[in-house]
Amino acid sequence: MIRLISVLLALLAAPVMAQQETSAGEEKGSSAPSGTSVYRSVGPDGKVTFSDTPPPGKKAEKIKIGPTNVQPVAPPLPLPTRKLSPRDQDDKRYEDRDQGPVDFAIVSPVNDATITPGQRFIVLQVAMEPVPRDGYAFYAVIDGQRWSGMSSGTSLDISALERGTHTIQAVLVGTGGEPLAQSQTIQVHVKRPGGQVPEFPAEQAPQMPKAPQAPGVAKPPKPQPR
Repeated sequence: MIRLISVLLALLAAPVMAQQETSAGEEKGSSAPSGTSVYRSVGPDGKVTFSDTPPPGKKAEKIKIGPTNVQPVAPPLPLPTRKLSPRDQDDKRYEDRDQGPVDFAIVSPVNDATITPGQRFIVLQVAMEPVPRDGYAFYAVIDGQRWSGMSSGTSLDISALERGTHTIQAVLVGTGGEPLAQSQTIQVHVKRPGGQVPEFPAEQAPQMPKAPQAPGVAKPPKPQPR
């Protein structure tokens, strides 16, 4: 049992002894050996002894020990990446897209359209590209005056227009009321007998009273009756 313990201690001490010899060789300017040696001797009582130098006056067996096995450090692995789904890519492109100028236009009624006496409702429809990401609303400017009421969609009821020729423009604003875009100006001709309006128009406030003309702002052209 004692002999087995001595062997184990010698094997455990071998790497330390090899490191000491390597350090000593570097200090003297010599290259470190690839391995080292220990000496095994057996005493009169049968006790086995290991040492790094041969014992004086005793027969010893020289045992060659190979170099210490050193495992190289593996390079760090790259972090896994997740491929974006088509929906995530569309959302990312939408977030990264610069909110530039908005193309804003009236699509209905068309310019120079005639509203016949049998047409009870007049709906102003608009289109925009891109849609403002923070929200929007739009209102109509009819004959140079702002029409009361706004819409947060793409249509606005202007059925309360009286007969005659009118100029119409739409103005797009942000959620804070800041102007974003203006549409083209169109002209429509409303034909109704005796200035009548539809009996049951969609809920719509009457046209706002005319405000005094601001200095430096040109008056809109007066519509010409047909």
